[in-house]
Amino acid sequence: MNNSHENIELTAKALELERFLPDGKQSDFRQLVAGLSDLAAQNSRQTEEAAHLREHVRRLGGQLKRLQDIFRANDQAFGTFRSALTLSRRLRRTADLPDMLAELAKAMGVGTLTCLLSRELFASFVPPGFPCPTAKALTAALTALPRPDPTRRVYVGAVNALPRPDFFFDPAVLAQTPQLLAGSCFIAPLADKYQPKRRIGVLAMADVDPGRYSIQKGTDFLEHFCEVLAGDLLHVKIHEELTRQRESDELTGIPNRAYLRRHGPPLLCLAERRGSPVVLLFCDLDHFKAVNDSFGHETGDAVLRDVARAMSGRVRAYDLLARLGGDEFVVLMPDAGQSEAAVMAERIRQCVNEVAGDRQLSGLPGLSVSIGVAQHTPGQDIDALVRAADAAMYVDKRTHVPTPGQRPGRAKTAL
Repeated sequence: MNNSHENIELTAKALELERFLPDGKQSDFRQLVAGLSDLAAQNSRQTEEAAHLREHVRRLGGQLKRLQDIFRANDQAFGTFRSALTLSRRLRRTADLPDMLAELAKAMGVGTLTCLLSRELFASFVPPGFPCPTAKALTAALTALPRPDPTRRVYVGAVNALPRPDFFFDPAVLAQTPQLLAGSCFIAPLADKYQPKRRIGVLAMADVDPGRYSIQKGTDFLEHFCEVLAGDLLHVKIHEELTRQRESDELTGIPNRAYLRRHGPPLLCLAERRGSPVVLLFCDLDHFKAVNDSFGHETGDAVLRDVARAMSGRVRAYDLLARLGGDEFVVLMPDAGQSEAAVMAERIRQCVNEVAGDRQLSGLPGLSVSIGVAQHTPGQDIDALVRAADAAMYVDKRTHVPTPGQRPGRAKTAL
């Protein structure tokens, strides 16, 4: 029995058989037929309910599959987000930023990823060649972006809808992968968390898939990552700024004693491992106190700045020049021996002579330099090397420095 109509027909046919029953049995037969009819109707309802349940289970199965797909997508997105956070948190130096961004692009699986940083804030910290447009250019480029969804502060959409794709993405990459122009991108400003209205840069990602970044998709993870990245970039920059202030001589701008004590030992260790020579020159300006006394400390400070600038232009790119304090300077020279030290000493004397001539200090009280050279020996630390060069400098000073009132003669390097 499949429906109520069939049940009625069967009941009617069963009742037609009633006349063939013995007398007294008709009533029992009718009760039996009525009970069967009720059972048939109940069975029909159960069949319909079962069909409804099967359809409901089918719909629930579809919903479950969709939820599983959403969960897997969110789980994958969160895994990517976590990997991106780890890379950002691991950043310790702006010099490592290009490598970190390359790893970030790989972790996020995008065709190209670009980080643009404000020239005014980061140009003196990031490696040469890192893209640093001016803050004005950044603001203009972000303002010109289309706004398919005005409620979002980021841009998600087609790459070819950008007024200037080559501003946000490397033109060489766009030329090498022209499919990117038909793809989609995500562009977000990086804001200063201490001054939210100030933009410190931009993070931009592009993919050849036109549907990867669209206004129909959420970008909460990406936007939060941009907030974290901006904060990490600022922290690294501030740390390096403080380190520079701590390890840079305030008057002359060259490295100071703290810088030498931090970066000198690794140079000595490297030289020992490679078996290469290292020398240190200790330079002390002669009659500098008399210059201060005769012309004032302002002139004395200017002389120190001029000497530091001149020496910076004469030392090799991989030498370490530092001001220890007062009128004392050192030059640590890796891969150099006594002959290279003699050449460098002559350069330094020329520097001081030029400054003395420019400042009209060649007469009285005079300005010259005494230089001591020490060759590094295995196991010798940076302090011992400086002391050895200092002792050699005093030998040189006693040998050539005239007393005030005498014309300075040619200095000789103590080797």
